Amino acid sequence: MYGATVTIPQGATVKDIARILKENNLILDPVGFEVIIRLRKMSKKLKSGEYHLNNVKSIFDIISALEHGVPRKEIRVTIPEGFTVYDIAKRLKERGVISDEKQFIKKAQPFEGYLFPDTYFFYKGESIDKIIETMKNRFYQVLPRNYAEMVKSKGLTLKEAVILASIVEKEAKFDKDRPLVASVFLNRLKMGMPLQSDATVNYALHKHKMWLSQSDLDIDSPYNTYKHIGLPPGPICNPGLKSLLAVANAPKTDYYYFLTKPDGEAVFEKTLEEHNKDIRKYYGG
Repeated sequence: MYGATVTIPQGATVKDIARILKENNLILDPVGFEVIIRLRKMSKKLKSGEYHLNNVKSIFDIISALEHGVPRKEIRVTIPEGFTVYDIAKRLKERGVISDEKQFIKKAQPFEGYLFPDTYFFYKGESIDKIIETMKNRFYQVLPRNYAEMVKSKGLTLKEAVILASIVEKEAKFDKDRPLVASVFLNRLKMGMPLQSDATVNYALHKHKMWLSQSDLDIDSPYNTYKHIGLPPGPICNPGLKSLLAVANAPKTDYYYFLTKPDGEAVFEKTLEEHNKDIRKYYGG
């Protein structure tokens, strides 16, 4: 019995493989190896990869291993609620699933909002199209079948509900606040008031800022809900189920304002005067 760890590069010929095996003392006769491979018509069946060829008893054990290929190891990737396609691309790159973040972003951008946050198992070098399809399928698996009907009662289409849910995901820190945050935005939509969501401006800026400057609020973008009335053209992140349901189950309220306290809890008010009092109370000025 003998063994070694060898790497068979992509595109290696039978002669290349025979040389690598000989250099690592796994075979004695490279020519004999080539003859066996050609007689068995296996020239195109040998796979690349890093092989741990331990305790091999014969040349046929080696050939069998190269034919079956290196077992692919699944990589566990958790995508949290509120991740954007940019965040997902970075996470997949960090975990070694993909190598090209820009290509992922380019392909995934049209599906922002529908790449469901969950824990997935992917392979290294997984097809970007397959990753996107897997996450999209998960979205529709988890979403209640009657969701479109549920949000229709709120005056929303499915697309509009997902957009609003993505804003709720970014604006609400605690689950208990999500339905009320949704109610504030629904009330504003009905009244023709701008949503004035900092989260949408952050999306336009491609960064997260706790406090937005006046120049930030003046950014010329359809995602700037301080300047443009109504929903932005698309989701600003990929919302979790709780935010999606918060939109569908938002209670009827008279709230038109809210702020998030330093501890993350939201405070809701009916009037701008009350809202300004809260700002002074929790943040001074």
